[in-house]
Amino acid sequence: MKKVYFFGTGFCAKTFAKKVELSLKTLGNYQIIGFLDNDIRKTGTLFMGYEVFPIHILKDNPADLILLFLMDDDKYNAVFEQLSKIVLPEKIHEYYFPLKKLLQKRYKDSRDIEIKETLEYISNNKISVFNQFITEKYTYDEVKWDKKIDLPYVEFMTVIGKKVPMYYPRDYKFIEKEGSLYIGNLIWEQTQSSPHLYVKEGHDISEGDCVIDAGACEGNFALKYVDTASHIYLFEMDPVWQEPLRYTFRSYEDRVTIITKAVSDKTTNTTCRIDDVVQNGKADFIKMDIEGAELSAICGAERIFGANDLKASICSYHRNGDEKKICTQLERYGYRTSVSEGYMLFLYADDTWEIGDLRRGIVYGDK
Repeated sequence: MKKVYFFGTGFCAKTFAKKVELSLKTLGNYQIIGFLDNDIRKTGTLFMGYEVFPIHILKDNPADLILLFLMDDDKYNAVFEQLSKIVLPEKIHEYYFPLKKLLQKRYKDSRDIEIKETLEYISNNKISVFNQFITEKYTYDEVKWDKKIDLPYVEFMTVIGKKVPMYYPRDYKFIEKEGSLYIGNLIWEQTQSSPHLYVKEGHDISEGDCVIDAGACEGNFALKYVDTASHIYLFEMDPVWQEPLRYTFRSYEDRVTIITKAVSDKTTNTTCRIDDVVQNGKADFIKMDIEGAELSAICGAERIFGANDLKASICSYHRNGDEKKICTQLERYGYRTSVSEGYMLFLYADDTWEIGDLRRGIVYGDK
């Protein structure tokens, strides 16, 4: 068995260590010995079920692989240099190294050009959710503060060029740059090269459309069309977003309905069927991004899909196999289906690390 040490006991390790453990288990022939950390106060303690060691243990207990759970490049480089004095540099890698190996193994015989390009890309670059597929520059929007209601916001531009405030929770973790706060990636993943693109040529939102946004989060998708839509239904169950959403759309109460239940195939105290919420059963565009509950939500919207000529953009990347299931259900409702270009690597799902799979981001449905 190859002996593996994890370095780092911070946020990165708490988020990804158990997921990396799944990749190592799938690959086989790896044994995790424990965690390494420079903080001597942690020596001998347990972290996520494993003992924490000082790095000098490597002198008498050599490792075959050391995975660094460090997101900051400067910290990574400093620790890499430190460890390289004890073990061979080729044994030291970033924490997602096993997932890279798993992807290479799974898709080594694939004839899909985009998958081949992804394998080549990740062999020479850091792994990410989008890898090579989004080519546009990463974006930043400066955060301002509304003192009257004590909420942070960014200025957001609607489809008609109108600037409106889009609010965030008070304790939201913003990006700090040169003394100011910023939101990153606000519209970056909705650029034309993205596998996560909801609206595209021939599959878009027209003036006067009724829009359903299931999984609104901060509301940026719906807010773009708020000046031209006839009505918007916002579904967001997370209490963290409910106050900011109310303030973001407070000037549009006559055309925006906010629903604070989870979208499902049943209506209960905490869940709701779209069919039971949308008035008159009229809708033109539906977007779903609800953390793997998309299939259930579609099943709870049979009347809406059947009675309308809907344009549907349904996220399919949260769970392995959802793409096929979502396509099948939409086709039962009489819709033609297609998928977004490119692939996503959903790093926040355990099954991604266990299986090592690339997924299409969006299933499009058109009647």
